[in-house]
Amino acid sequence: MPVPPTLRRLAPLPAMLMLAGPALADVVVGTTQELRAALNEAGPGETVQLKPGRYEEVSMRKIAGAEDQPIKITSIDPMEPARIGNMRLHEAAHIVLDKLVFDYEFSAGDKIHLRPFQITNSQDIVVRNSLFDGDVAHGVSENSDGFAYTFGLGVRQVDGLTVENNEIHTFFRGIVISSSQNILIKNNDVHSLRMDGMNFSEVQDVRIEGNHIHDFDRSPDTRDHADMIQFWTNRTKKPTENVTIHGNVLNSEDGLFTQSIFMRNDLVDRGLAGEEMFYRNLVIEDNVIINAHLHGISIGEANGVKIENNSVIRNAESEGKRNNISLYDPRISVSKTSKNVRIVNNVVSRISGFERQSDWEAHNNFMIQDRHQLQPGYYGNVFANALKGDPGELSSFFPKKGGPLDGAPYGASLLHR
Repeated sequence: MPVPPTLRRLAPLPAMLMLAGPALADVVVGTTQELRAALNEAGPGETVQLKPGRYEEVSMRKIAGAEDQPIKITSIDPMEPARIGNMRLHEAAHIVLDKLVFDYEFSAGDKIHLRPFQITNSQDIVVRNSLFDGDVAHGVSENSDGFAYTFGLGVRQVDGLTVENNEIHTFFRGIVISSSQNILIKNNDVHSLRMDGMNFSEVQDVRIEGNHIHDFDRSPDTRDHADMIQFWTNRTKKPTENVTIHGNVLNSEDGLFTQSIFMRNDLVDRGLAGEEMFYRNLVIEDNVIINAHLHGISIGEANGVKIENNSVIRNAESEGKRNNISLYDPRISVSKTSKNVRIVNNVVSRISGFERQSDWEAHNNFMIQDRHQLQPGYYGNVFANALKGDPGELSSFFPKKGGPLDGAPYGASLLHR
């Protein structure tokens, strides 16, 4: 069964953009100054088309389309998209950014937490069919030089955000979103990052769907704490709630191990908050996780958790140097003080946190292991070629014909024959 197109690594941007011809232009600009002037005059339903070239210091402040007539900023030439060197979108509404290259270039003096592309205090923003093209550091330190730097997309206090069908690579962190709501992160290709793929704090009504997060390029001699998808509560005042993580592929492939889905609730576990700051209404379903760290799906204190039909599999090629077998075996973990938890139909090596709590379900999970050939769930008896195949090919983890997973209802649908 081939991998669906939405989960394949995206083609280089020009090839991807060839699928759609340029729209009719309302305004055509060719310089940063012309772009600023056009944005100052733009109204609902207008399109601003950018000629090929680089546009530095793009500021979109207090501009607004309408709910059914957004202002669209796009490239006029799909074969040579416009490159944005720095962008701040602030107090804006109903804006579509389409077919652009957000092109960060490292400069001496840049800080690792720099946000060259920011969306703040805004409403109904769409970023689609674009490339976030990062850069590596030079002359910073031994552990930073040659590794990805700064953040890809920074979002704060936004109501209504869609980030869809983009490629994001070579940043310290890919997407960082805080104090925001009504968020869709869909069908993005996120790779070659040093630290984290997607970070979220104090968010509500979030859907993370169909993304391919893979091949991190970590700095191995640092204390980096890399996660593919991370949520946190530190220094927040409102709980994160109504989050769905569905149908994603999180695969370390040829990169060093990372944590996969990690949602520590540090305010609660450090005794700084109680049930009022529990995560609420989390759905984690139908994801493929292939990695080499014990935090495959790890959830802190929460009320309302569904973890269903995920495949959580070890990629031995991503192990680190430490001689610690249990560290490199991804599992499902939920804080035992969480409430209303359901963990069913997953393929995984271990489930932690279930102690027969009255409001928990943990059953019909298929347990796997790759250490002991004669014991149940051995990879060689369960998967098509998990032990020797390419970990970047999902077909390596299809059920072995005639094996215990062949035709069984466990795990992610992407791995069903």
